[in-house]
Amino acid sequence: MECTFPEAPEVPTTQFRGEKEIGDNNAWTLYIDGSVTAERSGAGLILSSPDGLTIQQAITFTFKVTNNQAEYEALLSGLKLAKSLRVKCLIIYSDSQILVKQTNGEYIVKDPKLAQYQAMVRVILETIPDTTILQINGEENSKADELSKLVQNTSDLSSSVYFEELGAPSSDRPEVLCISSPDNWMTPYIAYLKGGTLPEDQNKARYLKYKATRFFLESNQLYMRIFSAPTLKCVDQDEADYCFREVHEGICGDHLAAKALAYKVIRQGYYWPTIHADAVAYVKNCSKCQKFSNVPK
Repeated sequence: MECTFPEAPEVPTTQFRGEKEIGDNNAWTLYIDGSVTAERSGAGLILSSPDGLTIQQAITFTFKVTNNQAEYEALLSGLKLAKSLRVKCLIIYSDSQILVKQTNGEYIVKDPKLAQYQAMVRVILETIPDTTILQINGEENSKADELSKLVQNTSDLSSSVYFEELGAPSSDRPEVLCISSPDNWMTPYIAYLKGGTLPEDQNKARYLKYKATRFFLESNQLYMRIFSAPTLKCVDQDEADYCFREVHEGICGDHLAAKALAYKVIRQGYYWPTIHADAVAYVKNCSKCQKFSNVPK
């Protein structure tokens, strides 16, 4: 399926943060906004590359959120998308004064829930070398605001807009919280392949040496060799969650069952050790699968 993207919103050619001029032609731009009313709540984001590629996403929440939480959900989704695309320079635009000033360290985060969101934001920001977040007025952020309100009527969503439904706050989802750890399942393999570092336990060291024969490093990225498929790129839990979302319910997703979902992700060239168990858990937590899938007798 060929996907087309609309034109990116116009970005001011020159913005200032203190004495720093923001006008980098190599920077990606991210517009975010959250919208909460008595009838519905949602968020919208627009990520644009320097060469004009634009990704739009509309998010709906099936749980109660405040305006500030909706803004943070939009920021987290945008940052995870930018991280998965290996963005190196990112300028973020938001009309939320609290979000911008808390992220810039000008406001203290007193609310415990927002503190969890802010901690997750800072973890992802560390993976993007150059980031700047700026506050803009509502008129400049109208495109993201429109996306955040599209969730009221999903039939208005065009094929060029990614639609996502969140059933629980990101701060309560363990698969997202685990990104706060700098180490992951790949760390022992990378350490061994780079410098021959092995665990002190002899059994663990022997097992690692045996398993490491199937892995190799290229440009500091870990890959795995298998006989039944092309070389697989190894990913951490954050990237694994993004893979599941795109394959299972993304713009070309068809809500596959757990086994089919795991094998399709592998055929796309990605791997992590718990992929099959994670696929089962992911399908069980998909609200649409639970509502509309066939019920066995």
